[in-house]
This record gives sequence, C-alpha cells and structure tokens, in this order.
Amino acid sequence: MRNWAVALSGGAAARVGREVATALDQWGYRPKDDQPQQVVELLLRSAAQDGGRRVSLHLADDEDRNQVMLLALSHRQDMPTGDDDQVLRDAEHMRALAALGPRDVGVETTPDGRRWWAGLDLPHPGRVHELDERRPRMVVRGPGKLEGPPIPA
Repeated sequence: MRNWAVALSGGAAARVGREVATALDQWGYRPKDDQPQQVVELLLRSAAQDGGRRVSLHLADDEDRNQVMLLALSHRQDMPTGDDDQVLRDAEHMRALAALGPRDVGVETTPDGRRWWAGLDLPHPGRVHELDERRPRMVVRGPGKLEGPPIPA
C-alpha cells in the first residue's frame, strides 16, 4: 500500500500520476497504456474541487486478482450532501472516469471528506515468472512414476 499527501498545485496531479505508475512498475504490474496515470489525475482533480484542506491518494493492490484500487480523499469535513450542482459535477466526473476503462468507479461523502475511487485490472506478468522460479526449490524430489522405491543395501 502506498499513500501520497497532495498539495493542491497545478502540476501535483500529473506528478503523483507518474509516481503511481512508477510504484505499479516496481510492484510488477505492466499496464498497456497510461490509464493508471490518467485515472489518478482525474481522481485528484475531482477531490481537489471539493475544496478540502488537503487531498490524499491511496494505492493498494490484490496480487491474486491482478487488481489495484486508487482512492482520493478530499479531507473536507463540512461537505454538504446532495445539492444539485454537486450531483451534476459528480455525474460528469464519474462519466469521465468510466470512459478511461476502470473495472469500477465511485464516490461517497463521509464525515472525513469525500472519497473518489477507481479499481483497475492490470496485467502482472512478472508474478507468474516469480512463481515458476521458486517452484524447483520448494518441491522435494521423490521417486518418479516409473521408478521403484530405493532398494535397501
């Protein structure tokens, strides 16, 4: 799991997007394009528009399913729920996020601020290779199918 506290400056979303791409690469994920960076940037811009005192981004993965979850939190504790302008803006952001192709997207208002998230399915080719490399060291060699038990001397 990785976390970033993001200052609400103009280039912060792009910088964090690149850092997320680097983290995913270090974890062995190989996205075929810059989808994770685009999703990060849109999540951070959405959270920043809430007007909170800061924005944070959280990245977690599920190696068994080759999935990652991105969550941006606006940290605005007095966020009003359900006004018409907010609902329209949320719908626009959700459509834009969905167009980037994540598995799922969402937003919710909580006492800690608003949470914007996206789940991505990403290829993880290094993981299968690592398992194949470990297998010979872990398997104890026993008699083969056509071999009989050892003959006592």
